[in-house]
Parts: sequence; C-alpha cells; structure tokens
Amino acid sequence: MLAVESGIVCAAFVLAFVLFRFGRPAVTRPRILDAILEKDYRGVLLVIAVALAGRALLLPVLGVPQPRINDEYSNLLMADTFSHYRITNPTPPAWQHFETFHVNLTPTYHSKYPVAQGVVLAFGKVVFHQPWIGVYLSTAVLCGAICWTLQAFMPPGWALLGGLLATVRLALFSYWMNSYWGGSLAALGGALTVGAVVRLFEPQRTKRNRWLLASLFALALLILANSRPYEGLAFSLPLVAYFGYHAMRATLRGQTTLRSTLLPVTVIGLAGLSLLACYNQRTTGDPLLLPHLLNERTYSPLPLFLWQSAKAAPTFRDPAFAKFYAVTEDEYGNDKTKSFAGLVSVELSRFLADWFFYIGPALSFPALLGFLISAKEPRIQIVVLATFSTAVALTMCTYTMPHYAAPATVTIYIFTMEGLRHLWQHGKDGARAFVVAVCLTVVVASLTRQTGSAAINSTFSFPDTRALITRRLDSKPGKHLVLVTYDLARHYPGDELVHNGAEFSSEMILWARSKGAEGDLELCRAYPDRTFWKVTTDDRNVSLVRSQLCQ
Repeated sequence: MLAVESGIVCAAFVLAFVLFRFGRPAVTRPRILDAILEKDYRGVLLVIAVALAGRALLLPVLGVPQPRINDEYSNLLMADTFSHYRITNPTPPAWQHFETFHVNLTPTYHSKYPVAQGVVLAFGKVVFHQPWIGVYLSTAVLCGAICWTLQAFMPPGWALLGGLLATVRLALFSYWMNSYWGGSLAALGGALTVGAVVRLFEPQRTKRNRWLLASLFALALLILANSRPYEGLAFSLPLVAYFGYHAMRATLRGQTTLRSTLLPVTVIGLAGLSLLACYNQRTTGDPLLLPHLLNERTYSPLPLFLWQSAKAAPTFRDPAFAKFYAVTEDEYGNDKTKSFAGLVSVELSRFLADWFFYIGPALSFPALLGFLISAKEPRIQIVVLATFSTAVALTMCTYTMPHYAAPATVTIYIFTMEGLRHLWQHGKDGARAFVVAVCLTVVVASLTRQTGSAAINSTFSFPDTRALITRRLDSKPGKHLVLVTYDLARHYPGDELVHNGAEFSSEMILWARSKGAEGDLELCRAYPDRTFWKVTTDDRNVSLVRSQLCQ
C-alpha cells in the first residue's frame, strides 16, 4: 500500500512539474466555479451532491452493503427497535439462547451502543425502507460539514477542495459509508462543533446569528455524546472551555449577551442529557448507567482503560462467548502493556492504524506541515488542543478502532488543507506540482482500489453463512428457528450467526444458540409455531438439517 501510493505521488509529481515548468498552461477558472465560491452554502451543497452522486454511481459495483460484523447487527437491532416506535424491547422467552455480542438481554433487550447510529439507520428504514440510506445520507452530510468548517479557517476554494478530498476518502470506499458500523455521525458532530464555536464570537455576527450558532454548537455536542461519548468528551472539552471563556469575555465587553450564547447551549444541553438519562432508565434500569457499561460489566474480562486492574473472568453460559473473549483478551490484554516496550508497541500499532485510515502516505507531509503551521496560528490553536486531547484519551484505552477517533476527523482536513495551501502560496513550481500530485493521488488511489487508505474491511475471510442459510429457508413456508452449533476448534468467534431483530413474533427466522437436546426443549415450548432447524458450521462448511426436537 505504502509503495503503491508513493509511486502514484511520484508519477503525478513528475507530470505536474513538467507541465508547470515547461508547459505553462493558461488555465482560467470556470465561471461556474466562481459562482459556486461566491456563496459558502453553494460549496457545501456541491460537496454533498458529489458524495451522494459518487456513491450512487458505485451501486452497480458495490451495491448496498450487507452486515457482517457483530457491531453492525447490534446497531441494526437498535434501528429495528426505533422503527417499531419504542425505546427498548422486552426480554424474549428463553433469552439465554439468544445471547449475542454487543447486545443486552436483561433487564431489557437492546443494543449496547449509543443511540445516534441507530437513529439514522431507523430513519433510513422508516422513510426509505432501507437502513443503509441513513448511512448514505449522514456520510454525505459529514463531507458537506467538513467543507463548511474549513470555510471558517481558509478561502472558500481551499475549503471546497478539502470537502471534495473528504468525499473521495470517506464517501466512496470507506467502511464508514459501506457498513453499518458507524463513524460518520461522530465525525459530523466534531465538524459542526468546531465550525460553530469558531464562528460564534466573530464581531460581525448578529444576536440572532449567535443564537443559531450556539444552538448548533449544543446540538453538535449532543451528537458527540450519543455517538462516541468518551472520545467526544475528550474532543469537546477544549472547545467548551473556549466557548465559556469567549462567552464571558464578549458579555463583559458588551459585544453579546449570555442570552444569545450561554442560554441556548445550557437549555439544549440539559434537555439532551435528560433524554439520555430517560433512555438509560428504560434500557438498563438506572439513569446513570449506559447500556455499553452494562454490557462491559456483564461480559468483558478486559478493563476499559490501561491503568485499570484486570477484571475477574466472568462465567459464560456459552462456549462461543468464552472463545470470543479469550481471543479478545489475548489481543488486547493488559499483559501486553506491562512493559515499556509492550506499551510502545501497542500505542504505535494503534497510531499506524489511525494514520493509515485518516491520512495515508499521500497526505502525510501536508498534514504534518499544516499541523505545525496551525500550532502557531492563534485562531487554529483550539483545533490543535482538541486533537491533542482526543489523542491522549485514545492512548489510555485498552482497545481502539479507527472510528473511535472520528470526532477529530475534521482536524485532519484542517491541517492538511493548511499544509497544501501554504505549499501552493509560498512555493514555486515544484511545490505546486506536489500539491497537484497529492490531490490526484488521493483520487486515483481511492477510485482504483478498494484497499485504499480509507477503505478497510471490504473483504472477508469467510463466506456469509447467514445469507446462505437465509436464502435456503426463504423458499420454505412458515416461520423458522435455527439452532446454531459451532465447531469451536475452527470457528472464528467474530463470525457470529446468532443475531435477531427487535420483534421476535414477526421475524421469519430466529437464530438461537443450541444448548443440547434437553436444553433446547424450552425453545419448543416458547416458540411452538416455528419449524426448527439445526446448523453446524466451522465458518467455511455448513450443515443445515431439519430438527426433530419438537415433534
């Protein structure tokens, strides 16, 4: 990957340099571009339109993504719950057979994840009858929000270019667009938070405009709180401090009033936190207990943070759970961080994973240059602080994924575009050729290979066994219940079959864990209207036979 993308940069640089040095092409800016750049909102709308059209054109190639990851099924469960116009679900009969990863079965049946992703998926399901439309729309809006935030720091042309680069990297082949895993909403919250707070105290703003920006700032903070609560808090703390300091200073100077700044943030923030407490009460029975923390307490043997002591190993009701968390503990366990060398290795590994996703080889130098420039610019220093606080928070976690850092996505594009703009304005032919080469490389690398910097998890080692079984059972009459047994010696615990929707009575297929003939009898009593099937799989081979259990 590094060699290929570096090669594209070099080839594009040579071509661009030759054109700049010897061709001197007389290129005039199209009038339509001038018209777009005349109004900021036009650039934002163009970026959103390109993101929507670009991914729509890829539908014949990529299609609508199918869930494969446990996290995706958990988010889809939440979407299904909300689409039935309820907050959570009653615990199903014989619930021990339906235990699955990242889902709580008691005291109610619900996803462990924050609600933001579930809300947009539910919107797609209710309005368009396809949950993925929520992902499609929210990722496009994210790209537009990045452009809008960049407009607060740089000329509109560079902001538009940054938004388009984000579109290529995030809205085409990225797993943020092509899965139900999440990432776009936390990044959207981060972009709107920065864009709102830096505009809020500009001298030319009217009271009404300040009130709208303050309200947007508060809503963006709630998006962070309901998508990536921990990382969102780390990212927003410097921004909230910045907001509080400038609100008090502007009020004391008579430039604004607390009614137009602090009041909307306080009212919207308290309303959002109250709704979150109500959600916690309905799902976990405790207004202060998040579903995620309940799930961690119930199942995970790992502490959430590196400084915490190892937890007592829980007793699992199913061997597939035991294997899943044994693999997780082997990969992320505290033993890896007890030595200095081990800690460095873990932190370097997660840094490289985030670098590969968010920046990649082509954007590395512009992003670093822009970061150094931004650290010296008073107006952008708050962005540097937000990035730093997020990075520190992530280093303290036991385990991370690239989308954990999503709140800080917009900062990468601020730094990158600052770096590219500096090279273009202060450099000569070589520097400008490099800017062109970087932009071309981002486009070419993303469009020609699904394994580009921002495209991970696009292929899987195992066939989609759930889809295979579903197709076979769809042709058979009535409702079905599939009893799943794994060949644990060869089964990869992340390739899980037992996932169900919110409304058991309307599901044509229920997936359950087999607990032996005697243990499975309670399912016969609880679900007498279903045909029972037995599935045994090692992830590559699958056996599906009619069960005689309930006859």
